[in-house]
Amino acid sequence: MSVISKSKVYRAKPLDREAGIKPDKMGFGFFELFAFSCGIPYFYTINLFGELYATELLLPIMALLLVLFRGERTIFREKLFWLFFFSILMMIIGYMISDLMAGTSKANYIRAWGRNLVLMSDFISLAIVVSADKKYAWWYVFGVALGSVIYLKLAGIPFDNAHWKIEYSQPVLLLVFIAGFFIPNFLKVWLTAFIGVFSFFMDGRSFGVICLVLAGMLWIRLGNRDGLRISGKVLFNMILSAAILVSTVVTVLEQTNQEYSARREASSLSRFAAIKIALIAIGDSPFIGYGSWGEGTKKYADMLYEQTVREQREVRQSNIRRGKSFLAHSQMLQSWMEGGILAAQLFAFYGFQLLIGLKRIVTLKKLDYVYQVYGYFALIGFWNLFMSPYSGSHRLNIAVAMAILCAVKIEPVLKNIRPQ
Repeated sequence: MSVISKSKVYRAKPLDREAGIKPDKMGFGFFELFAFSCGIPYFYTINLFGELYATELLLPIMALLLVLFRGERTIFREKLFWLFFFSILMMIIGYMISDLMAGTSKANYIRAWGRNLVLMSDFISLAIVVSADKKYAWWYVFGVALGSVIYLKLAGIPFDNAHWKIEYSQPVLLLVFIAGFFIPNFLKVWLTAFIGVFSFFMDGRSFGVICLVLAGMLWIRLGNRDGLRISGKVLFNMILSAAILVSTVVTVLEQTNQEYSARREASSLSRFAAIKIALIAIGDSPFIGYGSWGEGTKKYADMLYEQTVREQREVRQSNIRRGKSFLAHSQMLQSWMEGGILAAQLFAFYGFQLLIGLKRIVTLKKLDYVYQVYGYFALIGFWNLFMSPYSGSHRLNIAVAMAILCAVKIEPVLKNIRPQ
């Protein structure tokens, strides 16, 4: 028992003595190492009822140990936790109803129901872990970042523009945030901005913008460590940050557009066409979905093909194929098409809470070593809500973001600032 309850403690360097900030403490004991170990196999998958990540088997064990041996029940007193819990439950019911009414094949609905149950498990486990202590979140993210890079290198996946956006971008950025515990905040601003610009040159536009926004958030807060109140100085910094962001994005896009113009145009064409067709499909059946994995949506797959084939070939995309099913490249729209209105309500509620959580992070959250980690998962979560599928590692990112939103809600409000 003593092994679990005791841990060594390290203090961050007092980089901000002039601001009178008390250094954060970083534990190095059983639960810290367990959290790190849970993150290491982030990319390692196991095939049970679909694709299951090894980290999803370890997180419930850590959460259970925290509850049993540390009496960790903080999260169970938070209303937002229970709202997410019941919203996920309603989504699961929505998928079941839609699959049964649509006659989805057993193989597909078992995979989909399993995915939804794992999302529930991931959320509960991560909510317990993150709310117990932010240092566990730091160690878990450290494991995720390091483990992902190790996995990618062992798998022989090259560090190039073809594999930057999906594989390398997140772990590299998270490693910078982990190093942020040991370096000054002004250096974190420049490193985050550098990765953002670098991402554009690696053809990762959305990720690049997110990095630049994170750099701007941190820069604005450097002069407002006790919380952000709108004043003349703050408003000026916000306008200046927005101007720098826009000018940087425009400049870098112009410099890289010649190399990636065909792919970017093809990507934009297919994404917007898919959104349009998904809205048509939802309008045809707004309450009951078409079933998991797009069974019974060949009509809409044909519509997508017919609307994009000519434009795609004009931008030199010759590998266009007519699909047998249609899934919108959007968590909100995909869930609505698959599981109907009951599934969509989860992602609508999640999106609303992301906006509230981002406001709280920007204005109220302490400027600590998890500030950028929390800001990143909230920002990427909001982007993925509309522009990424509900599958694979995105499921874990959703659970992480939900857990962070709950943890931010629990954190004490900074002095001199009241929640609005």
